Amino acid sequence: MHNKDYPAGWKEAANAWCMPGGKIVVYTGLLPITQNEAALAAVMGHEVSHALLYHGNERMSQGLIAELGGTALSVAMAEKPAATQNLFLTAFGLGAQVGVLLPFSRKQELEADEWGLIFTAMAGYNPREAIALWQRMQAASNGQKPPEFLSTHPDEGRRIAELERLMPKALQYYKPMGN
Repeated sequence: MHNKDYPAGWKEAANAWCMPGGKIVVYTGLLPITQNEAALAAVMGHEVSHALLYHGNERMSQGLIAELGGTALSVAMAEKPAATQNLFLTAFGLGAQVGVLLPFSRKQELEADEWGLIFTAMAGYNPREAIALWQRMQAASNGQKPPEFLSTHPDEGRRIAELERLMPKALQYYKPMGN
């Protein structure tokens, strides 16, 4: 595939993600924010954690369960007027998304942050750089993020606080490269 075949802005996006099956994508737009090898190692450790913890598979399963619930509700509501059906299905969809799927996704992100921090340290990169990375991500967002309850990811402030809480554990695994 040539660059012209990708969606506009893909290079500039400050993002990385892991596909089900373990392939990891890092957009070049993230590199100015990582600024150094240790921060990029923290990103990679986070994404490798998603792969090792089968988060992609879990998200697909959660989505299928939610879809089945919607289908069951639709069947149960088949005799009701269309307006009633639409109201209940919309409420179910919003409830499933905000009440189950998004919190589950945020939980997985924090879990990947924890293990990613440890993997970063085990690889000989300073895990403290993960905190600096998220501080730079927070600054780069310019407050242009949805509220956490509507997001797949925890807000940067929460992530930073969790990383600070987990840092003593990660530092137990940290042996600087060359030592």
